[in-house]
Amino acid sequence: MYLRLIHLVIAVYAFWEAWDGARRLRHGLLKSLLFGGLGLIHGIVPCIGPAWYDRTVDPFSIHVAAGLYSLCGIVLIGCGWHFYMIIASKKPYVQTFELLKHDQLQPRLNALFVLCAVVGVIAWLGWIHASGVTLANVLSARRMELREQRAGLLGAVWGNLFYISYFPGFLSPFLRGRYRVAGTVYPIVFALALFIFSRGTRGPAIGMLGSLIGGWVFAHRISLGRLMMATAAFGMIGMLTVAMLPLRHRMHSMTTGEMVTFVFSAEAYQDALTLDPLNYHDHFVGICALFPDFEPYVDGASYRRLAFFYLPGEYFPGLKPRDPNRVVAVALFGQKAIENNMMHPPGVFGDWYINFWGWRGLPFMFLEGVFLAWLSRQIVSNPWFLIGLGPQVIYLSVIGIRGQPYTVGLAGLLMLSLSYCLLKVLGLPVSPIRPQQQTVPSTPQQQMSSLPEQVATTA
Repeated sequence: MYLRLIHLVIAVYAFWEAWDGARRLRHGLLKSLLFGGLGLIHGIVPCIGPAWYDRTVDPFSIHVAAGLYSLCGIVLIGCGWHFYMIIASKKPYVQTFELLKHDQLQPRLNALFVLCAVVGVIAWLGWIHASGVTLANVLSARRMELREQRAGLLGAVWGNLFYISYFPGFLSPFLRGRYRVAGTVYPIVFALALFIFSRGTRGPAIGMLGSLIGGWVFAHRISLGRLMMATAAFGMIGMLTVAMLPLRHRMHSMTTGEMVTFVFSAEAYQDALTLDPLNYHDHFVGICALFPDFEPYVDGASYRRLAFFYLPGEYFPGLKPRDPNRVVAVALFGQKAIENNMMHPPGVFGDWYINFWGWRGLPFMFLEGVFLAWLSRQIVSNPWFLIGLGPQVIYLSVIGIRGQPYTVGLAGLLMLSLSYCLLKVLGLPVSPIRPQQQTVPSTPQQQMSSLPEQVATTA
């Protein structure tokens, strides 16, 4: 009862914060996703699931420690978020999502849409070709068979350019006519292709659908009906995240219609509470039991890898250490992880626990809350951040909750870099528009930056 009470408190606090973000969903989407996911995984699932002794073999004291760590962590993230918002609340800004609807921007946004759609598909095909395989090879291979396939420098270039493919779905709600229709169809078809050809890898497909949902959220003012639709869309993403795990093991013998039917069947959700990603709190319990008594802390390896992402790890192991996801997989699953070349993210609290020395890492969560609040503010006030990170807010939130800072950080840097170049080439604004900018425009760039005063607001 004591343990369930801890998780109930986590759920109540997390969902209160998630609701606070949902009340102004365009401004608080990142907050709603983060706290909603943490409340579900570390609050609701352990609270309503089997008893602690049926979930893991770890002693009760470890379960309590993991629960208290999660509670302290989520509260500190929330405190950091509110701290930043208090500081930033006096600074007015122009809502970026209103800027993108401006008539003068439509031709350039249409050009950005077409460019990203075409280059995205080419980059995906080029990535596969650079790996030395064909679409037929990819479709017939087992899921893990090509994981270590080296694509070389050219493959890395194509892989980085692939992030462009997330932009069209996000942009579509801001566009008009046939561009909006094409932008709606594009991510759905591409997501299906990515899932089938990757033999069940969920991340890119969910990211593609998430880009469309994210664009729809940012493009429309919130109302009760739209909030319910957004909740249903997020629920669909959650369903797909759960259902795609058992689907990947049997999809080789199913038609597309049978796969769709399976996703909406009760069979897909049997034992869902004990499967990835809903079982991440139980894995965090295992991490608390193993680190540092049986496995040493990784001493910030996730973040050192991000700082030196451009270096090959095999030649610079001191600067770019071994992937902590592989360390966690071996710690939790032993020989099975070695034989199957497994990687297993530790979850957001597990990531802080192994990187920053257990309980000593809790203060960093306050700083994480400050940083995420700043990032959320940039997305709604800076065109560069909205177009660069907006398409991946939902996907990166899911990956972040799973405890993959290297993936999140690298994807964010690449998308910001690509979007900056594209916006500059097309003459779109790349910096926040200040409310006091009411001068008569004399150049096309100034015309883009000159907006009616009524779109100004205070965070």
